[in-house]
Amino acid sequence: MYILTEMNSIKDLIYFDYDKAKSLNSQLNDGLLSRLTKTIEEESGDNSEIGIDIKILKAKVGGNGKDKNIKTETIEIYHELLNQIETSLFKKGILTDINDKFENDGKSFNDFLQEVPSFKYIKATGWSTFEDFERFKRIMSNFNEIQRLIYGSAIKNNPEIKKQKEQINELKRDLKKNPNSQKELIRLIAIEKNFDKQLESQVNANFLDETFIEGVQIFLDTFSAHRLNFRLAPFDIFNDFQILANLKNEYLVNGSFDDIIYTYGSRPNIKLSVFGIITSCPQKKDNRKDLNDEYLGYDDSELEDSELFIKAFRNVFSSFQGFEKFFFVPSYPKISISPIAIYQEIIY
Repeated sequence: MYILTEMNSIKDLIYFDYDKAKSLNSQLNDGLLSRLTKTIEEESGDNSEIGIDIKILKAKVGGNGKDKNIKTETIEIYHELLNQIETSLFKKGILTDINDKFENDGKSFNDFLQEVPSFKYIKATGWSTFEDFERFKRIMSNFNEIQRLIYGSAIKNNPEIKKQKEQINELKRDLKKNPNSQKELIRLIAIEKNFDKQLESQVNANFLDETFIEGVQIFLDTFSAHRLNFRLAPFDIFNDFQILANLKNEYLVNGSFDDIIYTYGSRPNIKLSVFGIITSCPQKKDNRKDLNDEYLGYDDSELEDSELFIKAFRNVFSSFQGFEKFFFVPSYPKISISPIAIYQEIIY
């Protein structure tokens, strides 16, 4: 989806949080665009309060003449929404272009970092990567099978390998007919292990331990279920300063992360832009107050049983924070944002 802006640029939207954008625009511009959106929805017969989201826009293709006209109008509004928000925030002085701020402010990188906590909404352009944890789990769970397929094909004429493959295929067919057969399952596991050893010795294949794979999946399901992360480094030299964002699948403009892989790739080789509000800005020295410090002045013997239970319960939550740091909790000098849009911007 391409957007022509007042800044002589075209934007190819990859991600757009329409609900957040609509709410923000309503606050900035007295809700004029939202009211027009609602009028168009009612005219089309939807009578919906949910706004024009990506799915509704796509669903109107192929409708009657009236629906097509309304679709054109709503797309024009949808195209304009991001530009209007960015323009309004710039005018109010609460949107900072990170690249422009650092490159043209004449300050050192350390001085720039001291200013970052005062930023609210930001826009940045740089090298980026997408991290889809569900895709990672799929690859992990199928990693050994993929290895067997690739390396097994390379030495398929080896008589011993050929015999083992036939045995594996036969056992898998039997297990489909009788999935509760423990005897056949044990035989299959044993033959697969021998098959893997043959591949490791002959073609340097490297298989992961199945217990390790299961452990990683449990860990990811517990701490990072259904996460799609985005990170962007706006500066080529100071690339430890990164902007992190957690994405929601429903706001991917083309519908799924696979579409991003097929177009931009998980690590794009062209620079992208991100726009959103800062939600976490760690400092070199943590100046936050720990709410558990309320118990520092008390010995456990001075606390009621209920307070001891609450204290212990809250300490459990505190211990989880160490695990959460593995998964997209930023550390200085990185920051995280709640993203509104990700796009490629072409300036002309």
